[in-house]
Amino acid sequence: MTHASNEDMRILVTTPLRPKPHQVARASEMAPWFGGAVVPRRGQSIAHLLADADAVVVVGDPAVVHVRGVEHPLFFHPSMAHQRLRRIAQGEPDRLLALAGVSPGDVVIDATLGLGTDALVFAAAVGARGRVEGVERSPVLYGLLRAVQVYGSEAHPREAELLRRVLLVHADHADWLRSKPDESADVVYFDPMFREPVHQSAHMQPIRPVAWEAPLSEEVLNEAKRVARKAVIVKERPKSGVFEALGLQSDRTAGRFAYGVWRRPR
Repeated sequence: MTHASNEDMRILVTTPLRPKPHQVARASEMAPWFGGAVVPRRGQSIAHLLADADAVVVVGDPAVVHVRGVEHPLFFHPSMAHQRLRRIAQGEPDRLLALAGVSPGDVVIDATLGLGTDALVFAAAVGARGRVEGVERSPVLYGLLRAVQVYGSEAHPREAELLRRVLLVHADHADWLRSKPDESADVVYFDPMFREPVHQSAHMQPIRPVAWEAPLSEEVLNEAKRVARKAVIVKERPKSGVFEALGLQSDRTAGRFAYGVWRRPR
């Protein structure tokens, strides 16, 4: 599945095999978030449902998404945010927050939200007086996060509470940035899908088929620079050539990933 097909994905929303009444109700509530259609389970296997769909969402805690042709299901998990939040609470510095210069009360736009790993860290850093706007084009990823916002997460209650501070936006980040006034956010952040995937956990592997894989363009970066009062940050592999092409200063020359930084001249 290429990124172009994400706009036309056929998504079905269903329940576990033996659904509880609230799960039946949630299926109807959740379907619009995924842009999907509700299908009663009626004993059908996931494989059978996937024969007529690109993805099947099974309501539960957490909601689980099965993607055609992908071995592992996709569900909300804070990933490295869990450890980063714990270290921040212990007073340790966070590399991304330090580079971005994020402070309590700031407004941060996470323009490539994904499953919200960095947005959770931003939400903790800006606090209740700040705001994080998380923009996600993929209906699958947006739907998963919307479900956590509304219903919470028994497995990750702290992260679910932080996610409630994030304004979820289902949109193309280029359109969203164009709609923003000059210098209306403190930081704009991009974590586009790496062209060459690094080693990922079984949980992360299902994201690529449902994520938007278009590269970051100079036009979008310029919109981000217009909107950001402090800085624009881009996460990429250090030797991908992206930072050089976009005129960004990399914080590292080796390692699994680096951050490219633009700061507003003062």
